[in-house]
Amino acid sequence: MAFNVQTFLTRLGSAVLFSALMLGCLLWNELAFLMLFALVCFLCLREYLSIIEKITGQKVPHQHRFLFIGAGMGTYLLTASIPMQLCANALATLMHQHLMYYSLGLSIGFIGMMLFFKRSPAVWLLLSGLGYIPLSLGLLMQLRYQSLLLPVMLILFIWMNDTMAYLTGSFIGKRPFFPAISPKKTIEGTLGGIVFTMAFAAIWGALTDWFPIWQWIVLAGIASFVGTAGDLVESKMKRMAGIKDSGQMMPGHGGALDRFDSLLLAAPVAFLFALIFMKCFPYQVFG
Repeated sequence: MAFNVQTFLTRLGSAVLFSALMLGCLLWNELAFLMLFALVCFLCLREYLSIIEKITGQKVPHQHRFLFIGAGMGTYLLTASIPMQLCANALATLMHQHLMYYSLGLSIGFIGMMLFFKRSPAVWLLLSGLGYIPLSLGLLMQLRYQSLLLPVMLILFIWMNDTMAYLTGSFIGKRPFFPAISPKKTIEGTLGGIVFTMAFAAIWGALTDWFPIWQWIVLAGIASFVGTAGDLVESKMKRMAGIKDSGQMMPGHGGALDRFDSLLLAAPVAFLFALIFMKCFPYQVFG
């Protein structure tokens, strides 16, 4: 894969702007984090709808589109409000006390109506998207309750793996990784992204004392290995749908699913790892 300066600059410019907006919401407070990924969830659900329509070759009825989006947003809020861990957190407690049963009813009600109405062939594929998108993002919010550092560093590790895989593959990549799914990915680029990301995690762990080095390395490994699998899963769906990008949210990067595909698979694995092995560590940037 030859290095294209114009493509790289386009990707870099949109990534810098996007990263600034993302980091602002990530670091501000928990409510901003919750609202940010509610927006991400909504955008991803819309793009998933479009992909399923192209895969099945049939238009999803308007009522099913509405019900799917509603069920997805309800599932996101439900997952974010279930008490899954022992970390003390005011927003988590507030959501559990006042939102969990409403969001549960919302999810069950919308899913029930989707199955009650005259069904299209796409309905079962749409229901699979509820586990793929809102459940994953809800677990990312649960990770945020444990410590701000965990989702922020997971996302930064994913971005680093993405960027270093692109650069390494552009300069020395020769052998395709999964040509049938993602022809531009190379073995050299994939390995380069993993090595650079895990090396950075080791350095980061050595320079900080918030969590042990090995835990940062494992988190980076989840971002690299599981994140790459997430990218391949979304690439496979796009190939089945016959499209290049899931949307046009970012110049050079595509849509929301293109940008968050790695996170959608990595977040649940990172949450389970952190829940079992990592401590609660309240941390805030803006007091």
